[in-house]
Amino acid sequence: MEILFFIAFVISLLNVVYALATKNIFFSGGWISYYDNKLNFFAGLVTFIAFIFFYGGFYFFIFPSL
Repeated sequence: MEILFFIAFVISLLNVVYALATKNIFFSGGWISYYDNKLNFFAGLVTFIAFIFFYGGFYFFIFPSL
């Protein structure tokens, strides 16, 4: 189970870094451009930042022994 959470954490982190660098994010089954749809871009960005926090932060740093 730890491996699955770690893979989700890494994919979310790469998606956020790519989104900040190129203003494109993979969300809801497709690539969303910041310039085409700002609301969906920020929804995807916030979602993946939350994934980083919950998958990486909660599971590996806050409750590592559970």
